[in-house]
Amino acid sequence: MRDRKIRHISFYTGIIETMGYDPLRAILEVKLLNDGKIRRYEDVPEEIWYHLRETYHPDNYFRRYVCGRFSETILPKEEEE
Repeated sequence: MRDRKIRHISFYTGIIETMGYDPLRAILEVKLLNDGKIRRYEDVPEEIWYHLRETYHPDNYFRRYVCGRFSETILPKEEEE
């Protein structure tokens, strides 16, 4: 279960290309447009995922409620595919 891939949905905004969430592990993954790297955030409450998906300004929500608030890991290329 630890190695299970998180399914991403396309989410083209000013900075976000795709996003995915695993509610069992409380992991949020976000692929940014500027560098194409996937960032993984751990211990993210499910409500953050719902708000991020549904908000009118996801870029602002991402910067305000995710960046710097949760542990961030940039995934190596082999884990992205």
